[in-house]
Amino acid sequence: MKMKSIIKCGLLLLGLGAATVSCEDMFTAENTLVTTELAPQDTLYQMMGIIKRMQKLADRTVLLGEVRADLVDVDPLHASADIQELASNNVSATNVYNQPADYYAVINSCNIYLTYVDSLRNSQGTRKYFEKEILAAKGFRAWCYLELIKNYGEVPYVRTPVLTSDDAESIVASGKKEGLVTILTDMINDLSTFRATENDELRQAYANRSFNSVRLRDIVIPVRALLAELYLWRASYTGSQSDYTNAIRMYHDYFTFPKEEINTGGYNVYWNVAASYEPSTVNSRYASNFQSESMCAGVLPLESSEYYGTVSKLRNVFCSLDSNNYYPAVVASQRAKDISKAQDYCKFVNYAGSRPEIQIREHDPNLYSEYKTLEGDLRLYAVSDGPDNVRDNSSNSRENSSYNRMYYLNRKYGSTTNGNDYLPFIPFFRNNILYLHFAEALNRAGFPETAFAILKYGLSYYTMTNRNIISQDEFDRLCLITSYGFTVQDPKFTDDDLKKQTTGTAVIWNSDVFKTFTIVSLDKTDPDRNAEGSGNLFQMPIHSMGSGDTEYNENYYLDDEKTKAGLKTYVEDIELEEVPRLSRNSTHEDSLEYDRVIEYNAWADSVNVAKKDSVDSYNAEYLASPDIRAKRQAHVAQLILEEEALEGVFEGLRFYDIMRYQMQELGGAGIGTTITMPAYIEEKYGTTTKMVGKPWYLKLPTK
Repeated sequence: MKMKSIIKCGLLLLGLGAATVSCEDMFTAENTLVTTELAPQDTLYQMMGIIKRMQKLADRTVLLGEVRADLVDVDPLHASADIQELASNNVSATNVYNQPADYYAVINSCNIYLTYVDSLRNSQGTRKYFEKEILAAKGFRAWCYLELIKNYGEVPYVRTPVLTSDDAESIVASGKKEGLVTILTDMINDLSTFRATENDELRQAYANRSFNSVRLRDIVIPVRALLAELYLWRASYTGSQSDYTNAIRMYHDYFTFPKEEINTGGYNVYWNVAASYEPSTVNSRYASNFQSESMCAGVLPLESSEYYGTVSKLRNVFCSLDSNNYYPAVVASQRAKDISKAQDYCKFVNYAGSRPEIQIREHDPNLYSEYKTLEGDLRLYAVSDGPDNVRDNSSNSRENSSYNRMYYLNRKYGSTTNGNDYLPFIPFFRNNILYLHFAEALNRAGFPETAFAILKYGLSYYTMTNRNIISQDEFDRLCLITSYGFTVQDPKFTDDDLKKQTTGTAVIWNSDVFKTFTIVSLDKTDPDRNAEGSGNLFQMPIHSMGSGDTEYNENYYLDDEKTKAGLKTYVEDIELEEVPRLSRNSTHEDSLEYDRVIEYNAWADSVNVAKKDSVDSYNAEYLASPDIRAKRQAHVAQLILEEEALEGVFEGLRFYDIMRYQMQELGGAGIGTTITMPAYIEEKYGTTTKMVGKPWYLKLPTK
């Protein structure tokens, strides 16, 4: 591999207009892993150089998004000074997590790669030889800029290589910075040039090569997922309905791309015995969601040993280790516990030979005296508060008085407290979180029923064609959102007009691939609860990950009581007469009576059908009205934000979720105020500014 060091001053583009700041002050990271002399065999190594730089961003991506929000508490005695600064929203320029230079080191490496790679070299056929690697580098660059914007608001924007100190000084002296709309627009335009074809996997396979046991194909950010996130963030700021629509398109395409379909998975936590309140009857497979890169839209691989380079220290932050005297720096806050406790756990109970029941577990703290997080949603219990996570540590504390007497394990960051067992990766995006962001985009674009279906039912052919879940109006409007680059048709759409309407649109969740449970009627004895769909990918409702059989939970609703009261109810008030049986000795009069009843029944049927059609038409028009749709959107927005807290706690998402919702509220998203801002957030960050300046954003260092 040819190596030519092209820049000894790394890239830290943080000038605030001070031209006298030296290159050494502003540029600190060395670009020794990149070259302007790229031979074909070098490209893989150049990609590894970019990944090597990105490893420094892994831990801060989580901590910047979590510690500044309301779902965690920081131990003032055992957390580092840097983490305590994040928690107090008083972040200094020297804080280890406030180093934009590291992002720009990656950006400059990508800029160099994209400038000097032979983008015109042909492989067999029409595909360019380095097409997928170029797309990967563009993805890494876009991800870095998105992270910078989320944390700093406005930043220097550079798309050309910085190769000399003079180049660096010129950028610093200009003091020019760009905001969210300008940067994301350019990144979207840059990524949107990818070739979207029926057989386009978009990610380089690199054969069987791996990086610390992580397959190289999994370290590339899927472009559709990344574009969906970029569209969602831009739409949140501007209120653009076309951006929300494009976000829907990209999320849907990412989840449903042929032969690469992605479901929510079935790794949930649930009560195994309906009437029990004992921890031993809780069955948890939930931690499996965080142990495989297959559950993520790209992962950032990390080293297995400090000897080899950058390792993650997140386990030291969230778990009890010998190295931190068994005191985790960050634990779940009371706010996180309150959100979890407030959920209603629902269980579908179906005993053989008896009528099935729907049970909502009691909200009685006395029943959960030992483990309080057993009340309500079970995810927090499964991740951090269960008996496998919180245990007595007196045997160790007796040997060393500095050790904590309790032991804490956060399952999102491992299954052991072995301090040498470092995390193999940090996700760029986790798939279940992307489903929730998909719900956000759907709801803001005017599809609250489909957004709610992600939470309560799971998306499938059965869900989309169930008019009690998705109205005809919403279904028809979703059919106007077409896939980008491929056209999938569900085999169950056999009617020619319906097939034409639905082909390659956002209503397609292939029934040969996806499946959901069919909701059974409770007035049947011992019904079968079958899966609807013949595929292997089960779509579990996101809320059911910790709150039981959500599809049966009447307390988890789309409409409030006032909205429900406005609906008309159809009652078949014209009863049909019983048709008399004709004997062998029927007389002419009997035949006349028979004909009269048949005629009456036909008339009654037509009247009842007309009445039902009238009621259905009224209800459809009522629910499609802008006022009712806005009320639904407001309610679903609150549910999604709550679900993002339940599903995403500890993962570095909460601060950015709240930021995005604030943008949506203040940026003209069209549905008015929808969320109640946590008092903790309101006090620290306020709710009146349109995300401009401190305290929402970190201050760019002047050096």
